Amino acid sequence: MSGSSPYSPSTSGNASKVLDALRGTLDGARHSALYADRLRDVEVPDLDAFRKLPLTTRADLQNAGLSGTRAVPIEQICHYGETSGTTDGQSNSTWLTAEDLAGNARTIAARHPEIFAPGKILLNRFPFMAAPAHLIQLIAQQGGGVSIPAGNINWDVPFPRALELAERTGANVLAGFPLEPVILAQLARARGLDPAKDIALDTFFLGGAALPPVLQRRIERIWNGRVIELYGSTETMLLGTACADRTLHLEPDVVYCEFLQLHSDEPAAEGEAARLIVTTLGLEGSPLVRLETGDIVRKLPPCSCGDARTGIIVLGRDGDAVSLAGQTLYPYEIIEAAAAAADALDSSVFFNVVMPDHLLVRIEAEDEAAAHLPAAYEALRSHLGDLPVEVEITPTNTLLDVEHLGRSPSVYKPILVSDWTKPGRQLISVSQGMMEWPSLGLGEALRWLSRGVRGAIRRRRLQRELRVADKEGR
Repeated sequence: MSGSSPYSPSTSGNASKVLDALRGTLDGARHSALYADRLRDVEVPDLDAFRKLPLTTRADLQNAGLSGTRAVPIEQICHYGETSGTTDGQSNSTWLTAEDLAGNARTIAARHPEIFAPGKILLNRFPFMAAPAHLIQLIAQQGGGVSIPAGNINWDVPFPRALELAERTGANVLAGFPLEPVILAQLARARGLDPAKDIALDTFFLGGAALPPVLQRRIERIWNGRVIELYGSTETMLLGTACADRTLHLEPDVVYCEFLQLHSDEPAAEGEAARLIVTTLGLEGSPLVRLETGDIVRKLPPCSCGDARTGIIVLGRDGDAVSLAGQTLYPYEIIEAAAAAADALDSSVFFNVVMPDHLLVRIEAEDEAAAHLPAAYEALRSHLGDLPVEVEITPTNTLLDVEHLGRSPSVYKPILVSDWTKPGRQLISVSQGMMEWPSLGLGEALRWLSRGVRGAIRRRRLQRELRVADKEGR
């Protein structure tokens, strides 16, 4: 298929090879409760016939129940995962075999041999309820380096400890969410460290949220390193990774993708916002056929890197679009614009608040940054046109309180005996033995109180603006 096709290309451009892979998915999916009836007598003589199969919706996944997508006996399953439910409040389940995980790990490592290699130390900050954390572990086990399992959504490895692990081990690669290197850089600077000189991290394998090029470049300048984007989902597993030109390429060896118009099931044109439809290839545990992922993407023209794989921009979830001043904006577009404005003020820390009549971009920066405020507005205009915007410069630790992050509790293995006759912790309960919060000094308490009061005042002002706008709207 040509680069102008509304569908993702095959691994070799051979449509018959793609069709064979799709038929394999159909054969496997028929063994699941979800597809047993709907695919019972289905035949796909060609790709056009395949594209006429009904879509699998998120409601279908939820109605199928916990084991509805599982297509192999439970004895062949080694991993269970589920979505967080942040999109619609409901979780979807996925069941994976050892080969499902190993295959994804091999694909990632093969695409990026310069990152994953013997001797590389990988600080794995993906949360371990999510598959990417396990893929990084497997990549290391397959010879791609030494993995440090340090999932970030837990109290056992809070951000300060992650920074200390990076320093102590000389970690080369950080794998995690896009904000991870931003937060670690802020913590490092608060401790008097220069991330680019004092910490060995030089590669950032990031996914799970919008990562526009302007934010990638900012991270690269701070750390003197390289950013590589990872894209996937709990239901489909790996979807793609980025090339050296920052294009996010879909991975045709593991997924077959279609791009449909937002309000119809007709193919979307190149450059048009489109619904991403995914069929997994080779996934044994929970194969999916024409899954409506819920992601809105934009298909890109052929990449200058020469890679034939389809390139996309992930704009956001289908329910996350923002309507403002007659425009529709996706999270990617808002974050891209705000990151550019923050960069103009030499900051990596920003937060966006969508008000009825304008976009408020809050940027944490030093006092002298106010002199560069016109450059921040110009950056916003270059991305958002004449959309009404307001830039608010906030003091350090207002939007990202590194002092607060540094006070995460110490977490211990549960104990049932405390010997008060010896030096050490004097405990009287199981809970005390499992967790200990640092003591809070007077100066720190006053700073926290001050920041809390300022935040509450700002919040009340915005709420008042919202009420006024609602009354005027009525």
